[in-house]
Formats: sequence, C-alpha cells, structure tokens
Amino acid sequence: ASGQPFAVMEYLDGESLAQRLERGPLPLGEATVLLTQVAAAMSQAHAAGIVHRDLKPDNLFIVPDPDAPTGARVKVLDFGIAKLAARDPVNALRTQTGVLMGTPLYMSPEQCRGTKQVDFRSDIYSLGLIVYQMLAGAPPFISEGLGELLHMHMNVRAAPLADHNPA
Repeated sequence: ASGQPFAVMEYLDGESLAQRLERGPLPLGEATVLLTQVAAAMSQAHAAGIVHRDLKPDNLFIVPDPDAPTGARVKVLDFGIAKLAARDPVNALRTQTGVLMGTPLYMSPEQCRGTKQVDFRSDIYSLGLIVYQMLAGAPPFISEGLGELLHMHMNVRAAPLADHNPA
C-alpha cells in the first residue's frame, strides 16, 4: 500500500542437503529420489536458458512432503549467480572471461578455467559431484589450496565410489 518494494518468499521448514550430509552418506534409494527431483528442476531451468552455476549441497533444501516417495522433496535455491543463455546478449556480457564464479568444491572445469563457455553441462558436472558426495560421504576432490582444487577438477579422475562406500 505504501509503494515500498518487497519480496515474498516461500517459507521452507526442513534442512539443506549439506546439513543432511553431516549425518553421513545417503542410502542409494534416497539419493536417487533427491537426484531425480534436482535433475527435473534443473531441466526446467535449462529449458528456460538458465544456468545455475553454483549447485552445491547448501543450495539444495529438503522439505517434508507426504506426497513424495521418500516423504521429502528437494528445492533448488539461490540462483544468485545464474547465467542466462547467450541468446540474451545483454546478460551474456555480464560474465567476463577470467572471473571465477561458483563454489570451488563444486565447480566445473569450465568454471575453473574462468571461461565464458559455461552452459548447462556445468550444472550437470556440479550435480555429479553432489551425487558422489551423497553416496561417498565426501566430495571427490578436497584440497586446502584453491589452485590445487581447481587443478583437480580439470585434470584428476575421481576415485571410484566403491573406494569410499563399498555398498
């Protein structure tokens, strides 16, 4: 009524995937259901020309949902550094070569290089890292140094999941 702008957001009561992972790896069935939900949400974003660029367990929020197969539904949060596809030349110019955007533990090789060639495949890579962590209990690449971590994303093959979780 006053003309003051405001944002209305959905209240989410639950926990982030990061909080859930603090209790250990997820059973395969639970991980599969959550992965399917995230993949469906990202498919919709990608179809609209949106690349998230910061998928990570902190940005996946699990809420109770009695209609979901596991009793929970995952919400994809924080599209704050999302990139609109190059079909929008104004927004395409906002991401500059050499600028690292994302969370290093979950960045794609393209993001690590700081190139403009970041598209939906970058989100798929990040989701693969998240699934690895969901099942193994830890991300595939961990390093104290940023340069080493970026090198690992670009040049190192992750250890097989069975090395972390024989099941």
